[in-house]
Amino acid sequence: MPDTALRADTRWRAQERLVLPPLIRDWLADPGSLTARLRRHGPFRVAPRDGAIERPTLEEQAQLGRIGRQYALIREVTLYVHEQPVVEARSVLPLATLANANRSLGHMGSRSLGSELYRRPLAHRDQVWVRFGLSPTGQGPCWGRQSRFVKRGRPLLVAEHFLPALWELIRD
Repeated sequence: MPDTALRADTRWRAQERLVLPPLIRDWLADPGSLTARLRRHGPFRVAPRDGAIERPTLEEQAQLGRIGRQYALIREVTLYVHEQPVVEARSVLPLATLANANRSLGHMGSRSLGSELYRRPLAHRDQVWVRFGLSPTGQGPCWGRQSRFVKRGRPLLVAEHFLPALWELIRD
């Protein structure tokens, strides 16, 4: 029996196991670039909030597999459209993933990580988890998705929390 995920919950659950409202599913299940989709709604920018080398959480380690036990660059940003915060994102980039040809992923600054993930060779999104809970800064509850990408054979995680302002923006 699938979960409804309509109550605040801190656990990420496999997307395919949840029954989601159509608009929410459209955004959470979109396989394309979130950056590109947001840009269609107006002026877009990325504002870095935090970045540090540390160990991923236990849940993130499990989602990354064996490589997740290593240290990673943890990058947190807010995505803005029309100067409204619409998405909070947390990326977990294991240091082993940032080696060699992937090293540019560790130097994004105020650029969107999606601008690199969807550049050739394209990253492959191999797993998506969703939840309805608080964003990293405590906003919400709001919908979130966490994706595991593989870029040049190396995994990374991107969690995106869709803030209430996004739903207002797309309704207009």
